[in-house]
Amino acid sequence: MAGLKDVAAAAGVSVSVASRVLTADAKARIHPDTRQRVLAVAGEIGYVPSHRARALRMSRAGALALIVPDVNNAVFAPLLAGVDEVATSRSVSVLLGQLDGPRAGKRELDALVGKGRVDGVVLQRREDFTDRMLASTLDIDVPVVLFNSRLKGRTGSVLLDDVETARIATRHLLDLGHEHLGFVGGTVRHDAAARRSTGFRAAMRAAGRSVAKSAVVAAGWEADAGMAAAERLLGTPSPPTGLVVASVNAAFGVVSWASRAGIRVPEELSVVAIQDTWMAEVYCPPVTVVRMPMQEAGAAATSMLLDHIDGAPLADLVLRTPVPELVVRGTTGPPSTT
Repeated sequence: MAGLKDVAAAAGVSVSVASRVLTADAKARIHPDTRQRVLAVAGEIGYVPSHRARALRMSRAGALALIVPDVNNAVFAPLLAGVDEVATSRSVSVLLGQLDGPRAGKRELDALVGKGRVDGVVLQRREDFTDRMLASTLDIDVPVVLFNSRLKGRTGSVLLDDVETARIATRHLLDLGHEHLGFVGGTVRHDAAARRSTGFRAAMRAAGRSVAKSAVVAAGWEADAGMAAAERLLGTPSPPTGLVVASVNAAFGVVSWASRAGIRVPEELSVVAIQDTWMAEVYCPPVTVVRMPMQEAGAAATSMLLDHIDGAPLADLVLRTPVPELVVRGTTGPPSTT
């Protein structure tokens, strides 16, 4: 594995000159021929930059942290891919961590930052955090970009288009002919859950459909919450024939409860979920979803964070392209006529 000294020796220049060329030092006065020779040699001998040395020169850790509610949740895999893609392209390492409860999460972030291990954080809010809990957790000494959450009075976030995603999911069921729809939402504390509820209601209103209070349940993102919501919505004399579920993991719970209750999916109940994972494709039946651009959003959040570390201001961004994608699988179909 070739290093800086190898490049300098092969190109016939000093280590200092080689370093300035390979770090694209705009202030360095280096002849274009020399610059080209150093770059050509670096490519030929397979030069690999030392991230540690670069970080020391810039008085930085050379790493950022991606903090999510649960590192085992497959929903976050494409988010990590997007974060890692941008970080790697800018010679920055990524540490993956889990955000536990408010007090524990605060201690963990303080320890991570206090040890100087990261220069910044991309953070996904837990569903049980109030705004006050989240604000307290974010009171650390490095910049933080929030992923798919926003706090009043605080700048630095990348949001998915939750409203449009829920509209797409709802319109899919309406287009299939379902008239009596229900909504299984996230917790009332999470702003992304509120946006998805807004999208569901907007699509129903646009179609001239009313939404009964009993047809909407603020449950949560995970399977157990989906099971509890399904029992509440489907165990009634006149249950919905279609459900929009604000989380794919909660949708697994909905479909599981329906199966145990003898409700056939999709013949008697259609289910469409927001978000996608590999499990949705192999589940039985495979779950229809609206796929959100998690990888692209992760890349956008990381670019914002690293640009800010380099001096750019933070911003609040809603990622509207690429647009959410409906993926029709086995849990949706026309309402039964029997």
